[in-house]
Amino acid sequence: MIFDKSGNYTGGWGKIGFDFIVPHGVSIGPDGSVYTSDTGDHTVRKWTKGGQLLMTLGRPLINAPEQSGIPFNRPTHFTVSSSGDLYASDGYGNSHIHCFDSNGNLKFSWGGHGSGPGEFDTIHSVYVDIEDNDKIYATDRYNNRIQYFSKKGEFLGEWTNVNLPNDVRKGPDGNFYVAELDHRVSILDSSGNLLARWGDVDANVDDSETGSGLSNSPSRNPMIVGKVKHEPGAGLFGAPHGIAVDSEGSFYVSEVSETFLGIDRGDRCVQKFVRV
Repeated sequence: MIFDKSGNYTGGWGKIGFDFIVPHGVSIGPDGSVYTSDTGDHTVRKWTKGGQLLMTLGRPLINAPEQSGIPFNRPTHFTVSSSGDLYASDGYGNSHIHCFDSNGNLKFSWGGHGSGPGEFDTIHSVYVDIEDNDKIYATDRYNNRIQYFSKKGEFLGEWTNVNLPNDVRKGPDGNFYVAELDHRVSILDSSGNLLARWGDVDANVDDSETGSGLSNSPSRNPMIVGKVKHEPGAGLFGAPHGIAVDSEGSFYVSEVSETFLGIDRGDRCVQKFVRV
């Protein structure tokens, strides 16, 4: 779906069951190309901004063995570097990051399930900082950290002052904006120091594999009020899932519904925050 910066729907493309099964992550390249990941059919794809398919990596509906390191098993994100190399976080079922050349040929992979440097417990997204020699940032959700690497996959460091990080992006101010599944958003400087945080700032980390604590997240649906911990309100988040920052420094937070509740809560949205 495509929206203008005021939130007006301007169009879209794709059809569930045909172009997508479970579309999960999306990123935009410098030339406007669109990169998507699909956790349902185990592929990543490149499209024109008008929706013409340019490339598919992976075999649709055929997954690699879990934790094999072979692409793909429920890939979570797909993006491009300044050189044209492509990076995919094979996050839900494989705990690896894969690097491909611009034609889709696999160059190398790194990772493995665990908590050590360069290991992952659910890589939810991968971000390439094209302004800093294509440094790679990976949100390592259940290890409650963001790891960063050279473009060759060499471990450089980690930031650990986050709760269940789902997505990270760099803004024009040089700071990093983090969507945390645990009901909040944080802003970190380039060294990982906390600058600001809002949402449920006092949340306890719920690092369970089921995310059971998410049923207590904010609600905007009157049918849910009274059954959750927070009342509705701007700046409250129910499971931030993705984040993006535009050239003006405004940023956008998307939320995910807790499907394990067995109901369609119908209260998830995208919130926009502008610099003042």
